[in-house]
Amino acid sequence: MKSQLNQLCAYEPGLSPEALKKEYGIEGELFKLASNENLYGPTPKAKEAIKQHLDELYYYPESGSPSLRKAISKHLNVDESRILFGAGLDEVILMISRAVLTPGDKIVTSEATFGQYYHNAIVESAEVVQVPLKEGGFDLEGILQSIDDHTALVWLCNPNNPTGTYFDQETLNDFLERVPSHIPVLIDEAYVEFVTAPDFPNTLELQETIENAFLLRTFSKAYGLAGLRVGYVVASSDAIEKWNIIRPPFNVTRISEYAAIAALEDQAYLKEITHKNAIEREKFYQIPQSKHFLPSQTNFIFVKTNNSKALYDELLKVGCITRPFPDGVRITIGFPEQNKKMLEVLKDFNY
Repeated sequence: MKSQLNQLCAYEPGLSPEALKKEYGIEGELFKLASNENLYGPTPKAKEAIKQHLDELYYYPESGSPSLRKAISKHLNVDESRILFGAGLDEVILMISRAVLTPGDKIVTSEATFGQYYHNAIVESAEVVQVPLKEGGFDLEGILQSIDDHTALVWLCNPNNPTGTYFDQETLNDFLERVPSHIPVLIDEAYVEFVTAPDFPNTLELQETIENAFLLRTFSKAYGLAGLRVGYVVASSDAIEKWNIIRPPFNVTRISEYAAIAALEDQAYLKEITHKNAIEREKFYQIPQSKHFLPSQTNFIFVKTNNSKALYDELLKVGCITRPFPDGVRITIGFPEQNKKMLEVLKDFNY
């Protein structure tokens, strides 16, 4: 076994609603608001696409998801040769890390961000440099100062998970102009569809002039297809050609591809649910206690507290399963009736 595996643990999901009911002696319905899932689910057109192709389950998928690649190419106006799919962004991050990192390399990212950047770097015997957050968000200047001759990858998450914060167009422009051009900068925009900030970066536009700026997106969040695992990276054709060597031949399932195409085509449904999310998100920032909340551009809110276990327990009492961290609790924005219950808890909690 690789010795570096001793530094890691396998991912442990939170307890299911059924298990939590048993452990805490809770009666009544529990709502899972811990994993930033789109509770509205995917467009009905995606479900219909799945039904129409159930008789094809015994076929292998088409390698490389050519139909979905064509659809994404049209949607984003980028060449098909610049797109690579994975079974969720987890696999995309794994493929890139495996293709690029060698022992002695470094990755630079932030603390308190998506754990798979760290996890896969350690597996490949790379060193991980985690720059402290600045006011709850990525410190791009600090990340820039941490880049050295051994840096092989830079990982940015915008908006960031688990804090929900973002960096703007000007900040990213300035950062990319100063990063050495041979170092790939991976910009993970898993939650981009939920963003309402007018100064959020147009990363696709930046790619036209900055060749080492690579973009990651997913169908797991706003598109509501977390259970089908479809993520992708938009990078240079040269990088995609190399990374594609790592990709398992049939990594995105046939059903997943059909569903993702249908979801992509129904932009009206996407706008409807992201608008609902924005309305519900704003309710959290209208209460005085929002001074304890980091500003979010996602479908979740990070509540800062040193009593995270106590807040988690109080939210659980009103039927809401959230995600505790050492310095706070991440709350997925739910339906209005769930949010109302959580807001009542948040108004009375001793932070």
